[in-house]
Amino acid sequence: MATKKEEMVNDVLTTVTEEKKPDYNGPYVEVFLPALEENGQGGMKVDQYEHVTIANENKETCYKVLRGERVEVPVPVFIALKERYPKL
Repeated sequence: MATKKEEMVNDVLTTVTEEKKPDYNGPYVEVFLPALEENGQGGMKVDQYEHVTIANENKETCYKVLRGERVEVPVPVFIALKERYPKL
């Protein structure tokens, strides 16, 4: 009887990788950022994501927070957003 991994790999071109483990294991906070106006200069689309980078000596992690919807973010991201948007 073959295991699921063995059943999935049935040719030479298929590879199996391990699932990516989450970098953050702490609590999450729900936030809401209002959506930006759709039309930018010259009819260009506006990026509806707020980009937050958390970095230290060991690594750098980038998060994208979608505007216009309630999203759960890690506490360090919430702290960074709170500095930029005090009424959050």
